[in-house]
Amino acid sequence: MLKSEIYVPAGKRNVAYGVAVVVFALLITKFFILQIYRHDRLFEQSEYNRVRPITAYAPRGKILDRNGNILVANRSVYTISVIRDEIAEEYQELKIIADYLEMTSAEVHHNLNKYHRGRFLPARIARDVPIERLSLVEEHKNQLPGVIYSEFPVRFYPELEKVRASHMLGYLREINRNQLGNSDYLPGDFIGAQGVEKEFESVLRGEKGTYFQQVDAYGRQVGTVKERPPIPAIPGEDIRLTIDKNLQGDVEHILEGKIGSAVVLDAVKGEVLAMVSKPDYPLEDFAGFMEADVWAKYTNDSNKPLLNRAVQGIYPPGSVMKLITAITALEEGLVDPSKTISCTGTYHYGDRDYRCWREIGHGSVNLSKAIVESCNIYFYQLVQQIKLDSWHRYATMFGFGQKTGVEVSEEHDGIVPNTTFMDRKYGKRGWTKGYLLNMAIGQGDILATPLQMAQFVALLATKGEVPNLTLVQTKSESNIERIRDRLFLKQSTWSRIRRMMFDVANSSHGTAYSPGLAGSNVNFFGKTGSAQNPHGETHAWFVGFAEKGSQKIALVVLVEHGGMGGSAAAPLAARIVRDYFQREYDQLTLR
Repeated sequence: MLKSEIYVPAGKRNVAYGVAVVVFALLITKFFILQIYRHDRLFEQSEYNRVRPITAYAPRGKILDRNGNILVANRSVYTISVIRDEIAEEYQELKIIADYLEMTSAEVHHNLNKYHRGRFLPARIARDVPIERLSLVEEHKNQLPGVIYSEFPVRFYPELEKVRASHMLGYLREINRNQLGNSDYLPGDFIGAQGVEKEFESVLRGEKGTYFQQVDAYGRQVGTVKERPPIPAIPGEDIRLTIDKNLQGDVEHILEGKIGSAVVLDAVKGEVLAMVSKPDYPLEDFAGFMEADVWAKYTNDSNKPLLNRAVQGIYPPGSVMKLITAITALEEGLVDPSKTISCTGTYHYGDRDYRCWREIGHGSVNLSKAIVESCNIYFYQLVQQIKLDSWHRYATMFGFGQKTGVEVSEEHDGIVPNTTFMDRKYGKRGWTKGYLLNMAIGQGDILATPLQMAQFVALLATKGEVPNLTLVQTKSESNIERIRDRLFLKQSTWSRIRRMMFDVANSSHGTAYSPGLAGSNVNFFGKTGSAQNPHGETHAWFVGFAEKGSQKIALVVLVEHGGMGGSAAAPLAARIVRDYFQREYDQLTLR
């Protein structure tokens, strides 16, 4: 059989070879791109089709009182999220979910857009979901691809019936986009917004974990991913405060119905035993997800329940500052404590009359009587012997005009005027020494917080040896490490101030006389103040300290618009002292 050779022209053969080479080159190139060059990104996308990462939120650390009582713990709520890429028909599916959750479609779409971080990542559409609503969604999960639920930790307050400590503990709120930055926070995460929750956010929050679900092409869970073990969440660290739960609750009860603040310190250790601001707010309203109308209720309240008056409220200290005026005069040798002046109720200086709180006057007054009965006229005359900058120096020595450094970032530093301040505010010829008359009795431009006042009397109680104030107990930091520079005054000055403050609370003529404590085995020292207020009734102050054996507490009570310190604030302080020492020793004799 004859065979003929098939002849292919060289040109066509070369074209065919060229096409084959090009095709194989394209295939090899594509293979290189898919399997090598873009392998990581494509593998990640394929993993998203098969593996669903779920965030495991870390429980925040608990907050305890000084005795280990739990003030703040955690509980879990359910949230429902949607992975947008796994939804077949977004509008229809979200409408079904909205019906199951008793929400409107607009709310669901709003949340989806708000928390959207990418088509492959879960976006929260519902929070605080009741178990019966969650069960309904779970029953129909085969018809709802891309819908998942998870547990979300929120705050729980087991001692709420006994103690609130709202401003001190603080609260959480959803992080806003301006705070996200390069952090590992995600939209919808909670962050400390006030108090201890804010100050110790990095300690309390812990670290998120991740677990992995295996899903089918429709986004339905079909098992776990064995080759990707879960990354466990790391709970936040617990924090133990210096607060005494029982004392804190007692002080809150004593101030209930009033507008003001009270602070109690361990005067030896510088530890805050109680810190109260009234009105306060129920922490459970801030424990989880807060609606806009609830937030508006608090922010629009004229009584400012969100204001921590203990550290943010600044007030004229009133007659409490007579102690600073007396200390300045004693230390500078500008006063003879036994010398008397006559108080008729009015003192004329320049072109105006300055009045004493007691209209008929106090008669013949020396330094001791001026403190015990809080005579204004005596200090109007005494301060004329004092330079403003000398008075300022002693005031700042005792912590006025500066933050105490306690672990609350919202703390205000107050104001203590000196010559530079007065020149800047009024001009070098815009003020006279007459301004000192008001400052000598705690009026005018001087402003202080209740916590600063508490630090002041703690320094008086310990003769200048109080450590820097603290809210948190630590294992490593000793009392010595926290010690401030000791205040050195003449021993005679410390003794005289102490004697006068004792008489304020124990003499029948004292403005803070307390018969029950005067007849007890607790030594009680104090000073009252009534600070004029341009917006209404005067603010009532009491500052003082009490001691029994080696135990010393310093305390401050402020009642806004309360009137006279002796009648409005001092009785509340006496109750606090009685409650504290009765609990501590159970042997205080009362009348």
